[in-house]
Amino acid sequence: MAQQHAKETAYYLNGKLPQLALIAKGIRFPAGHWIRVAGEAVLPWYVQQLVADMFPSVSSTLIPLVTLLTDFDVEEFERYLKGTDSAGC
Repeated sequence: MAQQHAKETAYYLNGKLPQLALIAKGIRFPAGHWIRVAGEAVLPWYVQQLVADMFPSVSSTLIPLVTLLTDFDVEEFERYLKGTDSAGC
């Protein structure tokens, strides 16, 4: 499967992890399924609260947020996921 890249800088959610990510335009998505939930101008804490309100089944606590601005950031994040046995999500 071809790698997907962010068409705009925005916040994206992977509900299986669960994990939020601010991903810069043109940067490839980490492994897994990511959906856009908010634009880049929204405050991070507000995005976390928004996701908790919209998807209560995802988590009863605030979902962690990572910032991925470069391909190196994505590689490091995927290494972290492999270390926590979440890479396939």
